[in-house]
Amino acid sequence: MASVRLFIIAIVLAVVLVSCGAAAVPASSPAQPQLVAMPTMAPVAPATGAPSLERGSGAASDQQLPPASERLVIKNASVSLEVASVTEAEAAIRQKAEQLGGFVVSVQTYGSGDSMQSTITFRVPAARFEEALSGVEGLAKKVLSRSVSGDDVTEEYVDLESRLRNLEATRDRLLDLLARADKVEDALQVNQALTDVQGQIEQIKGRMQYLKQSAAMSTITAELRPTPPPPVIIEEDAWQPVHVAREALRGLIEFGQGLVNLAIVLAIWSLVWLPIVLFLRWAWRKVMRGGKKPQAPVPPAMPPAAPVAPPTEGAGGSQG
Repeated sequence: MASVRLFIIAIVLAVVLVSCGAAAVPASSPAQPQLVAMPTMAPVAPATGAPSLERGSGAASDQQLPPASERLVIKNASVSLEVASVTEAEAAIRQKAEQLGGFVVSVQTYGSGDSMQSTITFRVPAARFEEALSGVEGLAKKVLSRSVSGDDVTEEYVDLESRLRNLEATRDRLLDLLARADKVEDALQVNQALTDVQGQIEQIKGRMQYLKQSAAMSTITAELRPTPPPPVIIEEDAWQPVHVAREALRGLIEFGQGLVNLAIVLAIWSLVWLPIVLFLRWAWRKVMRGGKKPQAPVPPAMPPAAPVAPPTEGAGGSQG
């Protein structure tokens, strides 16, 4: 009978601990089925000397956080630089990351030639973070922007440690119960609870490993831009034929644009001014025709008479 009571007590404790762990698991984890007691047995209060696993759930609240030198801080930095040569600066950053024990995560390149830009992301040990950042900024002709941030995840890591200890204690208790289970139904229930607890343990271990790796390796993102060429300075008193030609060409273009704009405006407004012009032209012609008086016809000129020859003297003597 004592073994049955001990079995029921352990089942009740496992249900309590699994429920506490399920409440702290991230939302992405699957729903945890609860372990129910067998209906034929009534739960019995635990004995005085029985160990209580619930006391471990408050360890995180009583445990003090580590000192500042041992805290887990995830450091990130982002800089935007103007460099003389983007290609040479990118190669120098790669070499610097390898020297400091880091590695390049990604490289993105835009454009080509003198206008090429690049964004390189690399990770270095947290202890060499400041050295790496100073080395990258030393390649720049001009630092355009600089952003450094740190995310302290110490409290989350300590809480995960406490939850991990509680779940491991629950797992050990369930393994002991599984070894002493006499009925198949009891063994299946204990095995289901053991599977759920083991899944939570793996999730917590994965999260703790991610936090440790992120705090151990800092991330730096450098945006590299080419230095713009210096502007061409022309003395004001010197002869500037190029400037004169440029201004003349600009004036010619503006004049041509003005003529085209005027033609477009006249074409659009032709529905208004064209009928008025045609009407005025027709009225002007009518007025000019009405003001002229008709002239009498001029008789044709008579042809001149033929000249008559004078009589000769011989002819008149013979008649007398």
